[in-house]
Amino acid sequence: MLAGCSSAPPPIAEDLTSNWQPETVPAQVYLIPNGKEALAHRIAAVRNAKSYVLLEYFTWDHDLSGAYLYRELRMAADRGVKVKLVLDDLLEFNDMWLRTLAAHQNIEIRIFNPFEARQLGWFSRMFDFQIHKNKRNHRLHEKLLLVDGDLMITGGRNIGDSYFEYSKKANFFDLDLLVKGAVLAAFEINFNQLFQSGSAVDVQTLVGKPRAEERDYFLAGFTKLANKYPLQLAAIAGSVLTIAEPEYTSVEATALFDSLNKLEDKQPYHRERLSKTIQQKHKQIGQLVISTPYLLPKAVGESDIQRFKQAGAEVTAITAGKTGSDSAFVGAYYSPYRKQLLQQDVKLYEFAPDKEKGHAKHYYHVKALVVNKQCSYVGSSNFDPRSDHLNLEFGLYLCGEGFAEQLEDYLFQDRDTHLWQLGLTEKGETIWQQGKQQRIKASGSKISDAIYRSLGLVYDL
Repeated sequence: MLAGCSSAPPPIAEDLTSNWQPETVPAQVYLIPNGKEALAHRIAAVRNAKSYVLLEYFTWDHDLSGAYLYRELRMAADRGVKVKLVLDDLLEFNDMWLRTLAAHQNIEIRIFNPFEARQLGWFSRMFDFQIHKNKRNHRLHEKLLLVDGDLMITGGRNIGDSYFEYSKKANFFDLDLLVKGAVLAAFEINFNQLFQSGSAVDVQTLVGKPRAEERDYFLAGFTKLANKYPLQLAAIAGSVLTIAEPEYTSVEATALFDSLNKLEDKQPYHRERLSKTIQQKHKQIGQLVISTPYLLPKAVGESDIQRFKQAGAEVTAITAGKTGSDSAFVGAYYSPYRKQLLQQDVKLYEFAPDKEKGHAKHYYHVKALVVNKQCSYVGSSNFDPRSDHLNLEFGLYLCGEGFAEQLEDYLFQDRDTHLWQLGLTEKGETIWQQGKQQRIKASGSKISDAIYRSLGLVYDL
C-alpha cells in the first residue's frame, strides 16, 4: 500500500547543507558478528541499564525475540529504569502489548505518524492513506537502542526472530554496531527531538489504557510463546550468558541525521549530509563499496555513480538478487539498472543464496559504504527514493582503516556461497557467476519484472 512509484522526487534545494557542518568525535565501535549475538547484546544492555533506555524502530514483531526484549524492558522499568520507545505505526495497529506495557509508570511509548483508522486493519488504512497520502507516506526507519548515554546499538536490524536468525522461514543478513563515546550525545538529542515532536503520539492516546482484566495481557503472551518454543527460549537465554566481551575498534565518528523538516518538504537531508561528509573527508574517491538491499541508482544518484566512475574510482555494489530480496516489487524496479551499472564497469554482486531443503530463506538487509578502505558508513538508509525523500533515516560515518577492513570482510565473508558476481557476455547478456557455477538471465524474467513494475507498488513519492 505504501510502496508506489508514480511521481518524481522534488528538486534538491541548493542550500540544503549550507548551514550544516559535520561534527567528528572519537568513538569506539564493535561490529556484532551475527544475529543471535545482536539480540543477546540488546538484552545484556537493558539488563545493565541503571537510569534510562531509549529505543526507536520501524518494526517490532510479536514473536519470541520481540516478546523477550519487551519483557527485559519491563523488568528494567520495575527496578526504576526509565524506558522511552518510539515505533513507526505502519505495522502496529491497536497493539495490546504496547497498551499494557505503556501502563507501567516508568515506560513511555509513542507512535510515529499514526494512522487515524485503527480498527479494521489494512482495509481501513488503505482509505486513510489515500486521504492523507502526503503525510502517511513518511515513515520512521531509524533503529536505535541507547542506554544511560554510555552504550548504543544501531544499524539495520529491526526487532524480531527474522532479524536475529531465529526464524524457521526467513532470516535477514544484516549489520549492527555497538558504539561508545561522545557521538552518543548527538543520537540522544536526535531521539529527544523526535520523541517530543508532534509526529510522535502517546500510544495510550491512540489505543487507550488497559482495563483491569487486561493488565497481564503481555505477560500472558510472552508465557504462551515461551511454552511454544522452549528450545528458542533456552537458546536466547544461553546466548546472553555466553557472549564474548566486545573488542572495540577506535574510529573518528560523524553522526548523520535527517531533519524533521523532511516530513514537510521531502528533501534528502540525510543523503546530502552523507555526501558532504564524504567530500570533506576525501580529496578523491579511489574505491567505493556500496551495500544496500534496495539499489535504484537513477532515483538516488545515477549521476553520483557516474561521477565516481568518471573520476577514476573503482565502484563495487552489493545488493539483493531476486531470491535474496524480501520484495519482488523492488527487484523489478532494480532490474533495468542492472545492465546499465555493468556497462559503466561497476563491479556488481547480488546476494542470492540457494535455499537448502528444511532451512530458512535468507534475505539481504545491510546498508553500508566503504570509502577508499579508510572510512565507512553504517546506518538505516537504503539507496532508494523512500530513504532519501520520505523515511526518517540516520547513520554513522566512521573513519579508521581497521574498522573499514573489518566491515569489508563482513560484507564479503560468504562470497563463495551467498554472492553472485555479475558480468556481460559477448552478446550483451547478463551472466551470474559463483565459483564454477554460471547462470544466464531466464528469458521470461523481463516479462515478470514488467508486470511488477506496472502494478506501481514500489515507491510513491
